[in-house]
Amino acid sequence: MDEDNLEKLKRENEVDNSRLEELIKQDITPEMQKEVFEVLKQSRLFLPVDFGPDAFKDIENTKPGDRIEGPSGFSIQFLTDHEGRKAVPLFTSEEMMKEAGARTSVMVMYMGDLADMLKQTDRYSVIAINPFTQFDLNMPIEAFLSQFSDEIDIEDIRNDELREFLHEKDWSDNDVKEFGDKLLKSIMIAGCVDADDGTNFVLIWNDENKPHLPLFTDIDEFKKIFDEYNEDVYPQAYHFTDLIKVAHEDLVINPASESLVLDLKMFK
Repeated sequence: MDEDNLEKLKRENEVDNSRLEELIKQDITPEMQKEVFEVLKQSRLFLPVDFGPDAFKDIENTKPGDRIEGPSGFSIQFLTDHEGRKAVPLFTSEEMMKEAGARTSVMVMYMGDLADMLKQTDRYSVIAINPFTQFDLNMPIEAFLSQFSDEIDIEDIRNDELREFLHEKDWSDNDVKEFGDKLLKSIMIAGCVDADDGTNFVLIWNDENKPHLPLFTDIDEFKKIFDEYNEDVYPQAYHFTDLIKVAHEDLVINPASESLVLDLKMFK
């Protein structure tokens, strides 16, 4: 292979996630969320893996011209948080791996291929991008996988399991924990309006004149509050974890029905 073709091959296989790194370093607003996911979907990231102890056992005894059999499989070098949830670590660059102190074998994977692989298992709960570095990004596995499914249809958002909890009067400690876990993994509907500076959330006020950000489990609940506003206020789907990052007011879920108020400090 001549030098020009070699350089061309290197460029084609170069991993450049500079734009994703720029986005991660910022406070990701709902307006930025779409770009983050679009960039992530097209990215190739470094995935720490274990090829097993015998992956390259024959390499020391090979001679020039011998065919070397590579590893037949691998396992993800996952992380585990204090609650026992497993996270898939991903790095945007070798520099980020060095900063995190990650010394392991890696595979460079297209995120679409990783999503196809993760759809086959329920072992993992979190995607952790650049963990143990100054600028990291975590997201529920459901939020990651949803980006590789068909576009979310507002009409299809139901959150039936959440509503079952909302209808219960007496919650045990386990109920509270399970509700919290499901809420953090949920996709909710918020009312939005177009403004000169982008998209703004529509707030409502309680009897004490305190503003709240209303969230809805489904489109029917949204219509109970905002249907009369016609096209001025429109429904938009957001991952709950993204909403709590940018919200400044307490939240209220289904204000026309269960009206569950959540103190934003609970999630900080």
